[in-house]
Amino acid sequence: MLHSSIMDEYAIVQDSLESLPAWNKEGVLHGGRLRDTFLERMVERGISHTQAEIYLERIIAKKAGDVDRLHIIDQTSSDVNTTMQVAFEKHEKMLDLAKAHIIQDQVAEGKSFDEAKAYSPTKTEEQEALKIVRNKHSVVPDKHEIMLSHIEETLQNARTIYGRPDLTKTEILKACRKDKGEWRGAAKDVLVFLASKGHIIKVGARYYHKANKVRMVESDFTRKVFESLYRGPQSINGIVKHIGYDNVFGRKKVRQTLDFLVKEGLVLTNDYKWRQNGISS
Repeated sequence: MLHSSIMDEYAIVQDSLESLPAWNKEGVLHGGRLRDTFLERMVERGISHTQAEIYLERIIAKKAGDVDRLHIIDQTSSDVNTTMQVAFEKHEKMLDLAKAHIIQDQVAEGKSFDEAKAYSPTKTEEQEALKIVRNKHSVVPDKHEIMLSHIEETLQNARTIYGRPDLTKTEILKACRKDKGEWRGAAKDVLVFLASKGHIIKVGARYYHKANKVRMVESDFTRKVFESLYRGPQSINGIVKHIGYDNVFGRKKVRQTLDFLVKEGLVLTNDYKWRQNGISS
């Protein structure tokens, strides 16, 4: 559920998207240059790039009825967003400076600018360039910035590391060699942030990079509740029996999940029964 303090910004992004011609709107929704241009325009209107991207991901998730993604975005507090936005922008700036440093080195070795720009550095060269530009600009990366780099890289290479594309938070931390209490808080913030931006996808308790395809083998509780309403209007009693959660704890969790889905506009309620929005009773 969006807080009132950010409703205006969200409305600006939503209205701007809906005002686009159908072809342009599809381009923004599917990513690429049109999305980049759209986000740049939102920045010109006073919305940070990161926040505009998260608003756009929320709109996309709602259009697709993707309750898992909506739930993840809903969990991202403004404090976490602010912390992560600073870390993300700092991280991106250092990457750009490191890339420029590598290009300069390649030109110094005799390559043309175009050849230097097209050069693909090794991982060791990238890390060395990052170290140099951080020292040059007196930048000390914090835990969030460090985990941003480690987590995305780990999930991009998950098949090589574990032989499967999706990893749990513990597996990610072990792969990053950061499986310690002091790193877990930062890792949690980074995972929620990257998932809210659509860079990684959460399925159940596992995460995978958007560039990787994954077998959808785990079913989130929220999705189970949402999908139980495909059959038409259901009472809480009918839902818990259908999903096999017929106990006191299950009823409470189902009610909380239904409240969330109602707030997101995906489910309607009437006379103690709930149904999917768009499916007539």
